Amino acid sequence: MSRDNYGKKSFFKIGLLIYFLIGCIGIFFFLRWFNGYLVAYESALPATGIAEIRTAFETGAIETVMSGENLVTNSAYYTIFDYEAHIKELIVGKEVTIEESSLSSAEVPRYVIKAAGEPVVDVTLKVVGQNEYNMDIWGCDKFYPDEYLTSNEVYTITVPTGTIVNVSGRDLGPSDIMKDENGADVVKGIDIIKNVTQYMTYVPTFTTYQVGGLWANPVVSARTADGKNVELTCEGYDYSASLQTDADVVAEISELIPAIVDAYGKHFIGVNSSAVYDYLLPNSEYRSSLSTAMINFYPTSHITSYNYYNVSADNFVTYSDNCVSANIVFDLVVKFNSTAYQTKNEGSDAVWIFIKQDGKWYLADVPRQEPRSLEDAGVTD
Repeated sequence: MSRDNYGKKSFFKIGLLIYFLIGCIGIFFFLRWFNGYLVAYESALPATGIAEIRTAFETGAIETVMSGENLVTNSAYYTIFDYEAHIKELIVGKEVTIEESSLSSAEVPRYVIKAAGEPVVDVTLKVVGQNEYNMDIWGCDKFYPDEYLTSNEVYTITVPTGTIVNVSGRDLGPSDIMKDENGADVVKGIDIIKNVTQYMTYVPTFTTYQVGGLWANPVVSARTADGKNVELTCEGYDYSASLQTDADVVAEISELIPAIVDAYGKHFIGVNSSAVYDYLLPNSEYRSSLSTAMINFYPTSHITSYNYYNVSADNFVTYSDNCVSANIVFDLVVKFNSTAYQTKNEGSDAVWIFIKQDGKWYLADVPRQEPRSLEDAGVTD
């Protein structure tokens, strides 16, 4: 082999090696670029954007992705901190899963976050930047919890006007008062005291609040202006509170009731009929009506005995510092010495209204009254 042929073969091998090395380097950089492209492509997928949110919910650190700025809610009752605490209660100790929402689109990816299979909140993604390949990078956008957490039920709360009502940490205000068909606040008077309001130092009313957009089983409480708790009763979605009873007032009235009952009953059987006027509110409509009521149904000369039975007073309600009502029950059984008259019961089951005037309590009205029979009194002859 000539030297020239040998040189040509060596040069060819070197060239082939160079081409091989260049090819390997090209493949290396291509694979590196391609790998980077795949990584970038994966990082640009919405599924990657939701991963940070998934981690936050799985660990319970939802405050790292949820803020006041990205929480979408119409609630007037709950703050971002309330939502965070409530959602944590719903997901703690449960398997967190994330599914694509039926409302999702290429422009606005949307997911449903579930705890133990139950929806808790929707979350949307937005473009938060671009990678080196000019691909959009997705990140957290907005949270929509109300669709799953908020009840459609409307609650009503009826309380004495001036009572402070608190719903899930928020004191209700004038805008929460229920409106009637004319747009006026639903504030109602108390029918049972309508005949004595002119004598009262304060005339109470009841205000009805109406609220919606609450979580299930809301915490509803009430208190007086000076901070005393007011007991609420609940029937379904309706809450109510009665007027508070003043124990001192009840004690005062309770001392007078036996004497008033005695005089009241005697008035109707014609025995010392005038004694009752010592206990009737001066110049009141009820005093006037009682003075013209039919009494002396039978001659007092035929009465052999009269006795009181079943005298009781309960259901006291304080309307103001000078007005109180009570349910008064008594049986006044009258017997006669003539066969022309039979044993009779002048008993009553009634609501009595008392008014305090010039330091003294008076009977001012009897708006509701039902007679009682001898059977009611337990008398058989």
